[in-house]
Amino acid sequence: MNRASDLLMAVSIGAGLNKNKIIEQAVEAMEELFKLAIMGEPLWQHNGNGGMETLNGFQYLREFGSFDATMEQIMRMVEVGEPQCFLSSDCNCNFDQDVPSSFSKLNFEPLNIETSRETAFVEMNPMNIVQLLMDTKQWATTFYSIVSRTTLLGVILENVDGSYNGVLQVMSTEFYQRTPLIPARQCYFARYCKKHTNGTWGVVDVSLENLFPYPQVQFRRRPSGCVIQEVGNRGSKVTWIEHVEVDNRSLHPLFRPIVSSGFAFSAKRWIATINRHCQWLTTSTARTAPTTDGVLIPQEGR
Repeated sequence: MNRASDLLMAVSIGAGLNKNKIIEQAVEAMEELFKLAIMGEPLWQHNGNGGMETLNGFQYLREFGSFDATMEQIMRMVEVGEPQCFLSSDCNCNFDQDVPSSFSKLNFEPLNIETSRETAFVEMNPMNIVQLLMDTKQWATTFYSIVSRTTLLGVILENVDGSYNGVLQVMSTEFYQRTPLIPARQCYFARYCKKHTNGTWGVVDVSLENLFPYPQVQFRRRPSGCVIQEVGNRGSKVTWIEHVEVDNRSLHPLFRPIVSSGFAFSAKRWIATINRHCQWLTTSTARTAPTTDGVLIPQEGR
């Protein structure tokens, strides 16, 4: 993918006007993330792939998009099964006016939309999960099977209370699977962390292509991330949301089911990876380990 260099991007985000735009987009993305985390049907629906939840595109437009009366009529026609006006360059629907910055404007590029939501218990307290996500080195190490490289390009907002609350940073990342037949997904995005009044944390990503447009964009992150709630003394309830646009034209047909099923990049995959990391931490810090006959033997420290 032909992209501007990370160095040029780092210089661009340093401009005062750009900083304000990034902050505005990040705040809107955080609001959307929390709404996506708490809302149920009809916005979210089970698609049968192992119970994975996916977004209803029309309901998403109603909640977060901006459309005119023509679009509303089309949606009603689809719901009742009447003849439909599909999204194409021949459809006279006004998609591009007054669209919030956190919502990628609908255009007619060949980008597929992938959505998923997964909620699970993670044996790690919220502060440690937040640190794992906001520290780029820890994040890349923990999710090494999904993140091939990541670069911290700049910090827009610093922490004010010694935690990551309110921190906003810009990153360059490449997501991948261990096969060249699934193209890597490269993007620039802002990552924003916020602690809410009830002690719940949110960490949201949102692509910056709206602010720094590039030709031939093949991947965007719509507001994605996780909402973290403390459960007991040692654990957290994590709701993870993945919402992206991707050009899959170069995806090998053999691997299309793997990607479309969510096995490769879905929220379920991210949750499973962080849970495996927690299991590894528990095992590596244990002082004793059972042998095959049930006798406990000391473990050497790592």
